[in-house]
Amino acid sequence: MLLKQTLNAILLAVLLYLASPSPVYAYLDPGSGSYIFQLLIAALVGMGFVLRTYWDRIRAFFTRSSTSTEETVVEEETNVE
Repeated sequence: MLLKQTLNAILLAVLLYLASPSPVYAYLDPGSGSYIFQLLIAALVGMGFVLRTYWDRIRAFFTRSSTSTEETVVEEETNVE
């Protein structure tokens, strides 16, 4: 019982130490904010470009199963007649 209480106290002390703020020696100027904004815009434009480039393949991937089933049924009906 004493061991469990001691371990709980140590765990609490470690968590409080890790949660306490420490001084950070860094500087973010206004240019850094605009650079991060530019990166986000570039990522969105890049994703849009990739999506537009591969849109036909993406659409075909998700519609292929229903289309191929319909084509198979149509081919079987024409072969039976």
